[in-house]
Amino acid sequence: MKTLTGEILVFASIATLFSGASLAQGSSSSSASSPDLEEITVVGSRSPGRSAEDSPVPVDVLTADDLVQSGTIGGEIGSLLQSNIPSFNMPRQSNSDQADMVRAAQLRGLNPDQVLVLVNGKRRHTSSVISVESKLGRGSAAVDFNNIPTSAIERIEVLRDGAAAQYGSDAIAGVINIVLKQGSEGGNISASYGAHMTSVDVIDEDITDGQTAVFSFNRGFSLGDGYLNVSGEYRDRSATNRAGFDQLPTIGFAEFIVPVPPSGTPEAAPNDALAGQRNYRLGDGESEDINLSFSAGVGLDSGFELYSFGTYSDRDAQGANFFRYPVADDNVAAIHPAGFLPIGVAKVTDFSLAAGLKGELSDWRVDGSFVFGQNTFDDNLENSVNPSLGAASPTSFHRAEYEYSQTVINLDASRGFDLGNLPVNIATGLEFRRESYESSAGDEASYIAGPVTAGEGGGTARIGSQGGSGLRPDETFDVDRDSFAVFLDAEFELTEAVLLSAAVRFEDFDDFGNTTNGKLAARWELTDDFAVRGAVSTGFRAPSLAQAFFSGSSTSFGPGGALISTVNLPTSDPLAIANGAAELEPEESDSRSIGFIWGHDAFSVTFDYYEIDIDDRIVLGGTLPVTGVPGIEGIRFFGNAIDTETEGFDLVATYSLDQWNFSAAYNDSETTVVKSPAGFSIEEINTLETAAPEDKVILSTTWSNDRVSVLLRGVRFGETKRVFDFGGGFEPTQIYDAEWSIDTDVQFNISDSWSVAVGANNLLDEYPDESIFDISFFGNLPYDGGIVPSGVNGRFVYLRTSYDF
Repeated sequence: MKTLTGEILVFASIATLFSGASLAQGSSSSSASSPDLEEITVVGSRSPGRSAEDSPVPVDVLTADDLVQSGTIGGEIGSLLQSNIPSFNMPRQSNSDQADMVRAAQLRGLNPDQVLVLVNGKRRHTSSVISVESKLGRGSAAVDFNNIPTSAIERIEVLRDGAAAQYGSDAIAGVINIVLKQGSEGGNISASYGAHMTSVDVIDEDITDGQTAVFSFNRGFSLGDGYLNVSGEYRDRSATNRAGFDQLPTIGFAEFIVPVPPSGTPEAAPNDALAGQRNYRLGDGESEDINLSFSAGVGLDSGFELYSFGTYSDRDAQGANFFRYPVADDNVAAIHPAGFLPIGVAKVTDFSLAAGLKGELSDWRVDGSFVFGQNTFDDNLENSVNPSLGAASPTSFHRAEYEYSQTVINLDASRGFDLGNLPVNIATGLEFRRESYESSAGDEASYIAGPVTAGEGGGTARIGSQGGSGLRPDETFDVDRDSFAVFLDAEFELTEAVLLSAAVRFEDFDDFGNTTNGKLAARWELTDDFAVRGAVSTGFRAPSLAQAFFSGSSTSFGPGGALISTVNLPTSDPLAIANGAAELEPEESDSRSIGFIWGHDAFSVTFDYYEIDIDDRIVLGGTLPVTGVPGIEGIRFFGNAIDTETEGFDLVATYSLDQWNFSAAYNDSETTVVKSPAGFSIEEINTLETAAPEDKVILSTTWSNDRVSVLLRGVRFGETKRVFDFGGGFEPTQIYDAEWSIDTDVQFNISDSWSVAVGANNLLDEYPDESIFDISFFGNLPYDGGIVPSGVNGRFVYLRTSYDF
């Protein structure tokens, strides 16, 4: 694996570089200064000065003030988006392996990899791990929103419309653009501390946990005719636990537990002694984050601006696995006489650096840029064991390391001109993108079959580290992919009231080939107060390298001690091809939307209806039995297996009166699987159709004067549904009722610079419905930590202080 040490040094030296550049320039224009952020947006239109209100497609804008006074847990970006964007969903998943450490988000009920994320209008790289143990977002490699310090963000723009014809792969559900601060003076330092202070009814106990401390800063510096803006954030969060009392396994679910002696027998006495205890963990794991960012620009004598921005993140995070009982085939009693709870431990390092040059050339606005991003996930286990090694087994394991990097080179140009009496803005550009993905093997002890074949629960000893076996050397990979794109984007002001935009994009990938996509959008202002808008577009999502080269295995002892494996195979593997695998093709989408905007004085309403049809969606198939291949009993791989149709609408209303601001937002979204292969998992259908909230309501009000600012918000998460398939026709199902979360933040301005605040997320300490016994895993997991959008941690309260300078 490549080290990031050199990249950190590059990141740290940016200030020096730009300081030197600014000294070399003479007096120039103020092109490096911040634009009027309340008026224009970057995403959705390439016409300069286009506001969100004038856009032919819906764009939400969250400001820096929204980020500060958020009423969310630890001020996380993902939590803030979920609390303010009606079609955005980001559950706090638990017992979901890597998804506990890298949280995935949804827009309009679609997968995390079907929304494109930009930073300053440039494509952001994704995480290096693919989530296969999670519920929502299973099989996706998501962008990690929480790698960017909140203090660095000027605004977040959310385009709620298909935009692959404008921005390329992934922009099926929409685009989220994070705009970094560019101020050349002033700054802020902030500190907050909070914790979950909650009453957990299932154990009849008041708990305080999840203590979260956040320290952040932002500072702007003048560099002659330019700017340097730097930000940092440190977040330390303790674990939470909402597990119930253990009622002990009474039946064997092959996917979750291994054979144990029957309860009540002498052999089961160590297990029976654990009855009534809290042996599992349900909730957030410990995490410690350091996030840094910078944004810089200097004006050159030529009138061009040299700019750069970047982020660096380092995270140490944990996630709990399922408890292992003392007398069981997946334990070694000599090491863990009371059983054990494996803990996943991850070291996640994320780095991004962009540099570019922009300005005017012969009346064209030109922007050339280079962006490199890299994410490394170091995957480890603690408090575990490899039972086949017996008492010689270690308890800590390195399972694997994954690294994904992306290099993007863009050259864009745009200009406005009159075509006769018709104002037109034309934009065109080229993009080259290289993606690289590699892995390294885990410790030998994490996957090796040791000499012990007899399990301590009466069956055969489990092989490999418990909580997930390590990656074998023959399962590692080092692959890359290149793509090239060209686009043309035009906006026509047909009249003062009618705007028409059109875009077409051709993209060629060196693995699956090429694709061409287009978009038409229009806005018609019927009166000064009322306008209609709509769009039709095609889109695509390229299969990720993580999906195409998905690898790994689990091994067990078969008859006579023979080793047999269930293997995750790349789609190019001959055994996978012999069992129906094919080279992954892009997912293809058709999107349609229509809506209206009505605004009069301080009141406005927007309504947007949408339909999104996606063909050839990529999903992870179930395990296929294999015969005639020594040592392998089953395989699984990704494939273009299903088609879906999504329809829904967003309704947003705002009103301002003196010191008051009111807003109400509603989203209703429904996805239907319209084509799937025979025998397709009912669990997967549940994940795609009904696991996300069916609707969502956000009611918010703020009041402020010179000394006090108050936020009060209510978020209603709609009904969700969970379906399990335990085999043999046993498919327990539960519908979780809608739930409200009331959030508040009250800020007191002690002086013009210093403020203190108190706030709460889920003020009324609401919990989701308790899971039925068949789903709660014998009472251990009383709440569903995989799909409940508001989480299972209860009320979170905090104090915050901030100083501006």
